[in-house]
Amino acid sequence: MGVWLLSAAISLAPAAALLARAQTPPAPSAADRAAASALLKQRAAELLAALQEYRASLERLLPLKEQALTRAIERQALRRDLYAGGIISRRELEAGELAVATAKQAVDDTRRAIEDTDRAAAEAAATEALAELPPPGPGAHQQTALVTVYRGPAPWSLDAGAARLREMFAARFGRALPISAMGQTPLHDRLGFDHHGALDIAVHPDSPEGVALIEYLRSQGIPYIAFRGAVAGSASGAHIHVGLPSPRISVQR
Repeated sequence: MGVWLLSAAISLAPAAALLARAQTPPAPSAADRAAASALLKQRAAELLAALQEYRASLERLLPLKEQALTRAIERQALRRDLYAGGIISRRELEAGELAVATAKQAVDDTRRAIEDTDRAAAEAAATEALAELPPPGPGAHQQTALVTVYRGPAPWSLDAGAARLREMFAARFGRALPISAMGQTPLHDRLGFDHHGALDIAVHPDSPEGVALIEYLRSQGIPYIAFRGAVAGSASGAHIHVGLPSPRISVQR
């Protein structure tokens, strides 16, 4: 019985190998790679244009929010005088404080949205540039004027990896790691970026902090993308993305 099984296995081995080869998808041709690169570049360009349009709308909105905050502060100063004179109640004074806090939050949210948009624009511009390069293999390093990509071979876990980065950064620079996005965010949802396992750090790659982070990431084999900005020579949107690249790009207006 054992001999029969052995002979059957030997006779099936060539067929299994042939079946495995038949099921292996063929490598993409040069034309297929060129078409995929062109499509990626087109979508990145569309996304960059949409982000620039969105940023322009935020820039128009920010002065209005700042003016509203100024008015709220001025009205609250008047309320304090009226409260000191016993003319208005404590509740009216507290309502004014809430109005100031709400207006300030609106200004902060708009400024933060501009910063987030700049970082997303840097990623879109870098994607457009990287579309012309071959996909990096494990351990590969690629660089353009806008971006550096390191496909580190080490496994990356968001929670554990972020904890180690926080510890390293605090020990080296005496302050908290400036995380701008940890995992998926509403902006990444709108842009079609899968950012669930990634971490964005708001430092310029060429700053002392950025250089130290990149040296640490390379020493640990951790994959990263260092963005220098959406436009060469401008630091707007510069940051370091830790983890694998976001695999999807779409435009959602």
